[in-house]
Amino acid sequence: MMTFAVSPRTDRQAKARFTIAEFVRMGESGAFDDMKIELVDRELERMDLPLASHAARQAKIGIRLSDLLPEARIIGGVAVDLGNDTVLGFDVAVLREPVEGNRLPVANAFLLVIEVAETSVARDTTVKRFAYGRCGIPHYWVVDGARSVVHIYASPVEGDYTRFHSVGFGEPVAVPDTDGTITID
Repeated sequence: MMTFAVSPRTDRQAKARFTIAEFVRMGESGAFDDMKIELVDRELERMDLPLASHAARQAKIGIRLSDLLPEARIIGGVAVDLGNDTVLGFDVAVLREPVEGNRLPVANAFLLVIEVAETSVARDTTVKRFAYGRCGIPHYWVVDGARSVVHIYASPVEGDYTRFHSVGFGEPVAVPDTDGTITID
């Protein structure tokens, strides 16, 4: 009788890891049709599906931004290719210039990324903040529905934002690359 020595697997070996190209192909094939998935450092992370209050706030923000910017520079409900085999979904964003074609936009295409955080504040103010900061996205807002505030991050340096403040719902928030403000509620 032959015996085999089996080494225990480490967590790193047990996890399936994917490239951005593989992730995109899985999405195109319908693998994620009934779920919201992000790719973080080559690993799939399942996210909560947005509820009605989240969707309503997301839509209002997009509409209010469209009063200040051309619609072609406002994008929502897609994902950004951050490189390093990371693809994060976001709620609303302002592009530097309109993106042509049907592809994942890359980080340097963005001026502002906005996350509507009804249940994801902890993740949005840490994991996503650092990911967007590392990629040099100049402005990042987290709309914190639980606390009725907007956390505003700007000026990324070495993987984090150097400027931070919060604004209460109903107060004006300056929109980058415009002379205008919007209010979020």
